[in-house]
Amino acid sequence: MNIYRVWDPPLWKVGLAQLMFWSDFIRPMSAIYYLPLFKVAGFNPIPYNVVRLLLLLANTAIFYYLARSLSRSRWVATLAAVPIAYHAGLAYLAYSGSFIYDILCGGFYFAALLYYVRLRRSETPLRIPHFCVFLGLYICALNSKEMAVTFPVVVLAYELLFKGRNARFGPVLIAAAVTAIFILGKTGHGSLTDMEAYRPVFTWARFAESNTRYLNTIFYTDWFTMQRVLLVWAVVLFAGVRQLRLSRPDPRWLFLWVWVVVTPLPITFLPDRGGAMLYIVLAGWAMLAVLSLRGLARRIARDIVFKGIPRKATMLVALAGCVAAYVHETQRKDRPSMSYELANGQDTRQLVDEFKRINIRPAAGSRILFLNHPFPNNWVTFFVATLVWQDRSLDIQLQKQVHLSPKEIEGMDYIFDFVDDHFIVRKPLSPPL
Repeated sequence: MNIYRVWDPPLWKVGLAQLMFWSDFIRPMSAIYYLPLFKVAGFNPIPYNVVRLLLLLANTAIFYYLARSLSRSRWVATLAAVPIAYHAGLAYLAYSGSFIYDILCGGFYFAALLYYVRLRRSETPLRIPHFCVFLGLYICALNSKEMAVTFPVVVLAYELLFKGRNARFGPVLIAAAVTAIFILGKTGHGSLTDMEAYRPVFTWARFAESNTRYLNTIFYTDWFTMQRVLLVWAVVLFAGVRQLRLSRPDPRWLFLWVWVVVTPLPITFLPDRGGAMLYIVLAGWAMLAVLSLRGLARRIARDIVFKGIPRKATMLVALAGCVAAYVHETQRKDRPSMSYELANGQDTRQLVDEFKRINIRPAAGSRILFLNHPFPNNWVTFFVATLVWQDRSLDIQLQKQVHLSPKEIEGMDYIFDFVDDHFIVRKPLSPPL
């Protein structure tokens, strides 16, 4: 489905959708992943897996530099990047190609914020080329997935908390305007919101259930209830406000509080969201958790029990213990259950193999009917047939979906049936060579 979505329109329309980010074209940035790979690899999954893992590696490197810029600590950046590299609760990012949208969105989101933070830290005057790069990266994130709409809020928090009186709101206002245009274009008729699964339900019950599940997923636990989520938020908020009142204010805590509270909102009110979709949310919690662990390690290092032991050595052992605990939990959770994906993949592979076995190449403009097919979901057969033949002029119909009359069936150029796990060619009786 994902490949078909970017293959079916003409290439110029896919390219134009990258610029017209407000159009009803769904997540056009995925074309940079799907189209070249489909051209080269077809249905062979291995190149897709390799490229996807390389993208995750690149995202981890980008996030490391972002975390280092925000925390000004190599230790914090290194440890925070560990769950970004792999988290068992978000393992579909590594194992399932359908979450490429989250990978691309997270990568561009981190890159846009990293570019902006470094630009503001250098005190470079903001010029038109800077705005173009900044907005270009942000629009790429929006074109990857709707999760990116929280970006202007995070940038605003950075300006208010890190820059204070020297805050500049021009970039924030422009990004907010882009976001407003994007939301207006993506929520009209013909958009994802037409589907029940993408229609938000704004209730406290949905909000509480979602946030509870998010934190339990991120922290490998079932300890969190909504009351405990609110307690953790309150503790972090209190710590953030307290840090700002010190003689040397530390804005990182309050900034990360904004990050972890705001970034889940695009999916919070949608049903059954979580897992790999928490990629950007996880990034904020990773930095926040490591800052907390470092503070705890420093307190342990000052304890009288460890007097005489070098402070850095004590901190190193404490932090190494935290990493070991994370690795243990990750191994215990292991990869997600892939039974549905494996069964679906085997059926898809069988379908592709059946197309190769019958070795028919329909003439351009042909009308084709499938009387029966192996999938309960009609569209899967349609997607595979279209992508195997790669001819946009073909008119492919599924009898289970359209219910043609005997006369209409007779008018078809090609008729296929699926019996005993094999395609049967009903028309023409003698398949063309």
